[in-house]
Amino acid sequence: MNAYRPASRRPYGAVQWSARNCRCGMTLMETLVAASLGVILTASLIAFAMFIARLNKSSFSQVKFAHYTKQCIEDIARVIRYAKRITVSNAGRRLECINEFNITSAIYYSDDDNNPNTLSNNRIYYRENINDPNSRARVIGRYVSPFPGRPIFAYLDRTSAVEINFRVGDPSGRGSAVYHRETGPGPQGVDVRTAFGPRNSYLD
Repeated sequence: MNAYRPASRRPYGAVQWSARNCRCGMTLMETLVAASLGVILTASLIAFAMFIARLNKSSFSQVKFAHYTKQCIEDIARVIRYAKRITVSNAGRRLECINEFNITSAIYYSDDDNNPNTLSNNRIYYRENINDPNSRARVIGRYVSPFPGRPIFAYLDRTSAVEINFRVGDPSGRGSAVYHRETGPGPQGVDVRTAFGPRNSYLD
């Protein structure tokens, strides 16, 4: 008759170590690789977000400059078309028009701080009556730059039209230029090369 032998048990709290237990944690190498991948992924996401932000700034700047250009050209054309006498002065940066009521108005370019790199205050102004002290100049063009060596306004005589030449936006595409901080990368802007003739020159 076989004697009863109770099964042996491990003491309470004892742990049986095996290769499977050792594989449950991460080694130092695995931790370093995971951390490196996390850093690379985070840097990539930040770079992509910054690229999208610059792209949006450039796109918005182009739309803004196109709007300013349209507004400026419409105002200049309206004044010229109703003029009977036209005078250009200040090296082509000032245009004076006398209408059929003998009111002299002026359109002129001004770099308010004499710094071409600060585009926001490179403007074209319009004053409805230069002989009226109560007539104030108002801004009709913003972010304006003359073309090198060319006048903004050119006019020969009543048989010709008034030539208009300027740029709205970045004067160049230099990435190091100060104004790119505001307008975004790339040459954002609109070139204006057009001409308008007076309709009422025969009245003079």
